[in-house]
Amino acid sequence: KQWYQRRVRARLEVLELYTAWLIEENYSHVTLPAYTAHTAWPLSAILPFYKRRQVHRLIAGQSEWYDVSGEMILPETKSIAQALSQRLSDTPSTFFRDSVTGEDVVTELDCLLYGHLNAIFMSKLPNYRMKRALGVHPRLILFCKHMENAHGMKKHGNW
Repeated sequence: KQWYQRRVRARLEVLELYTAWLIEENYSHVTLPAYTAHTAWPLSAILPFYKRRQVHRLIAGQSEWYDVSGEMILPETKSIAQALSQRLSDTPSTFFRDSVTGEDVVTELDCLLYGHLNAIFMSKLPNYRMKRALGVHPRLILFCKHMENAHGMKKHGNW
């Protein structure tokens, strides 16, 4: 359980940040306008600069991500999607079931994964190879639908 949580936090979160803030097409067309929509000048010019620098430092601070490039995104995303998909079953469920009752047990991992997957699948970024790489794993989509239907997660769109 903890391995998956660390993997989601260390990889999926970094991939999301990279895609939104450091891929120029995504940044200029979606991230920047959304980030500055409710901010007055001069903050609307200053804050995105600092946020983008913060994301770059966060990614560069992780040794395996020091020279990250767009070419690294897709294989890493596929690797994470494969590991998560293998852990989930073909029937709608969470990552863990109660050993006595057999019912789903919603854990921090389930909520964390649902939040990241929902953000990725519902994103409107123009250059989002992550979304396509994750979307080929039906178990991940089934997991998100299950979390919405069975556990009261707010529905954000059509899967």
